[in-house]
Amino acid sequence: MADENDEAPKKRSDPTSQLARGELVHAEVKPLDLSGIPSVIVGIVAWAVAFVVVMIFRDDLKRDGNEWWIWVTVAGFGLGWIGLFYCRRRWAAIQAGHRPATED
Repeated sequence: MADENDEAPKKRSDPTSQLARGELVHAEVKPLDLSGIPSVIVGIVAWAVAFVVVMIFRDDLKRDGNEWWIWVTVAGFGLGWIGLFYCRRRWAAIQAGHRPATED
């Protein structure tokens, strides 16, 4: 009768081990949105909606000492506009051929 310890160790089947052995390959996936503009616009709209919601509950926030949340939404909205400016400028440079799409 063969002892269980005499068997060869089993090959690990976790993805990390398979990748290390070359059994798995990474598919080359191109980004869906190179410009980033639609994502930033969604973020700006989300911060604007958050601002309206926070203003509805302003009295409750003031009573609980959380009135600073208003400024968080204002900052998110403002930084979104800065991000939109950056993305538009970057996308224009990519379209003009001044920088590669995969640079950053």
